[in-house]
Amino acid sequence: MSVSKHYSPTQGYSHLIAPGESGINNLHFGILNLSSNSTYFDHSADCEVLLIAFGGQCTLLVGHNGNKANGGLGKRKDVFSGDPGVAYIPHHTTYEVITTSNRVEIAICKTVSYSDIAAIILDSGKMETELEYQLRFTENNTPTKLRGEAICFFRFQDANGTVMFQTVDGEKKKTRTVLSNNDLLLLPEMTRAQFIYSEGKSYQLLINRVTPSEIVTI
Repeated sequence: MSVSKHYSPTQGYSHLIAPGESGINNLHFGILNLSSNSTYFDHSADCEVLLIAFGGQCTLLVGHNGNKANGGLGKRKDVFSGDPGVAYIPHHTTYEVITTSNRVEIAICKTVSYSDIAAIILDSGKMETELEYQLRFTENNTPTKLRGEAICFFRFQDANGTVMFQTVDGEKKKTRTVLSNNDLLLLPEMTRAQFIYSEGKSYQLLINRVTPSEIVTI
């Protein structure tokens, strides 16, 4: 069955979901909040990592032997102000976020991967060549239908906004779930979700994963 979870913005990295939690088997998701003159350092271990800049600007330093990529990440003020900065980081690679504005907020998504591929940093979030990474995301399209495994994050311009989905699990059990500002909708495999209604201008981030055999040019 589907599960909702709330994110309360705090300084630093907030872990929100990992494999084995709430029926999710393959996806990690968290949000990084940094103030000015702050840094965040991590190692991708046995996962590929997708960074999506919600708002603010930073410098991203990615380094692993000969596989290095350095660049600016993020241009928009917030999720309602244009396209995101995006970065893809391969497994067993270090990465460091250094703020260059008053604050930066970044979604951090992970899934296990052992593909030896180059790191990518994009200002616009748009990929024009073949993407060998498994993680996929879409923004700002209210999904009429979803099929697990997926994580959907919601934010509203008016903090009182809401969205409702009806979900059906693998046993055909139906549940209606209302999501509010900074809520996650978690969809395990074999779960389907149907959009019902929304109130207020919303932002949606949908994260899912394709298997290596399903990777195609996008």
